Amino acid sequence: MTTQQRARLEHLGQTGLRIDIGDLTVLVDPYLSNSVQELDGSDLVRQVPIPYQPQELTMVDWVLITHDHMDHCDPHTLPALAAASPQARFVGPLAVRKQLAQWGISADRIGPSPVEKLHLGEGLQVMAVPAAHPKIRLDQDGQPQTVGYVFERNGQRVYLAGDTAVCDELFTSLKQLAPIHAALLPVNEDNFFRRRRGIIGNMSVREAFGLAEEVGIERVVAVHWDMFTVNSTSPAEIRAVYQAYLWPFDLCEVTELKL
Repeated sequence: MTTQQRARLEHLGQTGLRIDIGDLTVLVDPYLSNSVQELDGSDLVRQVPIPYQPQELTMVDWVLITHDHMDHCDPHTLPALAAASPQARFVGPLAVRKQLAQWGISADRIGPSPVEKLHLGEGLQVMAVPAAHPKIRLDQDGQPQTVGYVFERNGQRVYLAGDTAVCDELFTSLKQLAPIHAALLPVNEDNFFRRRRGIIGNMSVREAFGLAEEVGIERVVAVHWDMFTVNSTSPAEIRAVYQAYLWPFDLCEVTELKL
């Protein structure tokens, strides 16, 4: 059955995403603080305004986390968010769940990244897929330590990759879920200088676009290029690579996606 009310999608910076459908609010990797600069390095200055203060978000139903790195699993966001939205449930890989528990979030509010479809409400479903950051690694239970999420509603599938490189296993997982109509793909490429700084990069712009082409994705949103100067990619570079080749998909903003 088709649910007529459209979802409203909002990019929160990095791989952060907010989805609103009726009374349902879902957040993915909300980084709503300056914790990385304060706790990791003074050169990691936030370049994107904080769109919401965690304590203001009293309506959140689900928080999905891709992995336990601070700019995705934020110690200054998630505990405050859990207090502001006591109804919110949290989902993530094992290391994320352990971290959430250490922050005092009760066990009955924490669940694993779904290997089968998880119903979030308002016709929205989600399923986790492995992510290679920089390689696919499994936890003690044989589940991926880092994941992306595929959302499905009204026959539309949207893939939020989180942090990942391109690898054969990722292609296999995504092709099994085809068709995927849209994807939010990280384009802060891995390189020598970032590795020397201790930063694990993701796909290059060309790799992200190549992934979309091979999987048959129709719409692409480039993400994870905006938050920190030392880990950034120029929007002009993204656009130049898109315009220089005949890519078989639309490069768009997250607000243009259908779900």
